[in-house]
Amino acid sequence: MMSNSLSAISCAVAMSLCTSLTAQVEIPDNLSLAEFMGDRWTVEAQVYSQIGPAVVSIDVSGAIQQSAWPFGRSQRKEGALGQGTGVLIDASGLLITNAHVAAPQGNGIEAKSIKLQVSFADEFGGAKYPATLLNVDHEWDLALLKIEAPGPFAYTPLGSSADLIKGEKVIAIGTPLGNSHSITSGVLSGVHRNITIGVNGGPKEIPGLLQTDAAINPGNSGGPLLNAYGELIGINNATMQAADGIGFAIPVDRVAEILEQRLLNAGRSSRFWAGLVVEEIDGKLIATEVDQRGPAASAGIKRGNVIAGINGEAISTLTDYATYMLPLSAGEKVSLDVGSTQNQQVISFELLPTRGRDTIGYLGFDATRDVVVLRRSNGYRSRVPILRVTKVYSNTSAENLGLQVDDAIVGVRMESARRGSQWQEVRSLSELVSLLRGNKVAQSGDNLWVLRGEESFKGRLDVSQQ
Repeated sequence: MMSNSLSAISCAVAMSLCTSLTAQVEIPDNLSLAEFMGDRWTVEAQVYSQIGPAVVSIDVSGAIQQSAWPFGRSQRKEGALGQGTGVLIDASGLLITNAHVAAPQGNGIEAKSIKLQVSFADEFGGAKYPATLLNVDHEWDLALLKIEAPGPFAYTPLGSSADLIKGEKVIAIGTPLGNSHSITSGVLSGVHRNITIGVNGGPKEIPGLLQTDAAINPGNSGGPLLNAYGELIGINNATMQAADGIGFAIPVDRVAEILEQRLLNAGRSSRFWAGLVVEEIDGKLIATEVDQRGPAASAGIKRGNVIAGINGEAISTLTDYATYMLPLSAGEKVSLDVGSTQNQQVISFELLPTRGRDTIGYLGFDATRDVVVLRRSNGYRSRVPILRVTKVYSNTSAENLGLQVDDAIVGVRMESARRGSQWQEVRSLSELVSLLRGNKVAQSGDNLWVLRGEESFKGRLDVSQQ
């Protein structure tokens, strides 16, 4: 499948290149472009002719709130936030890049102000289009975008990183330091590299990366790493600044896994919460998970329902579902065609903000950051960060525990072989969710410490039953 798709792209591009060449020189009819170019028709040139039309430069702009210390006022400035590269993976305009390219965080960046523009290489038309961030996975530094223009577009089907050979030729295409659609090549230097990078203001460890000496610089992030056949083997995402000629890429097998499990999964959308997970099973789209308190369940969708259309458009694959669903935002209404052709009904519901996934669907309560003053055993008082409960949802573990509005969540009990059992403070709702989803939270007994006025009690929030 890979070679056929790439051959089709290669032939189309080769014809285009040949046409431009004939304006300058006469190419004999009995010679192919490769024969005419001779030794100049390198592996790198061949791969670029195949994959170049499926690679875009990404310009990121938005607003930043800058503190004007010591006067206490902040200033809002709009402008360029960065640049990177992306590679198309579907004719509809879906493309992959790095999360730190398309969804930068920290440094006062206003996430809602971010705008994305993609540009194709001049030799392949040079078109520029706006793009929408559909989904993001910060853990693996990957993001899924959609070009806001009708296709079809040239794209690169995902290859395999399971049979890589140390020392084989690899090629990178990207926009290093603003130089659009640059090509570098080298060899595959290593596999299964675990590195720590500084991204979005903090250190982050990414395991299992590919290592290459093909030049990768700022702006290459999110672009393709290719083998000599033009097959996508990785997504470039990091360099080692202290060394020369050491770059890293996320293996394409892991990219495919993240796409299937997270980025193409509208149930994990970073734009809305539907309380619904759909999977492709035996050629049908099946609702495999329906949150009992989510918008989809409230509208009447049940586990096992067949999803046949969205907003009047027939769909048959998971990519179809993701393409129509993921561009939607919280507050919008969606209509799903549910059931077989003979017995089909339209079920409509409003998408909720993603916070609902953690509060309504997981914890069973909502809370905001706050601080309390506690007296320590040594007599001193100290300010302690807590979560102040603002709402408790019915028929949840939080309600069964007896949580009430204005309760203060002080900590979560953690367990480890090294430190045993101890309570850990929580400073944000996202941190609480992360701790409870982790494998170090206490598996039995009390796991939540709560203050209510002058009283203190501990109990178990059984999120597994939500």
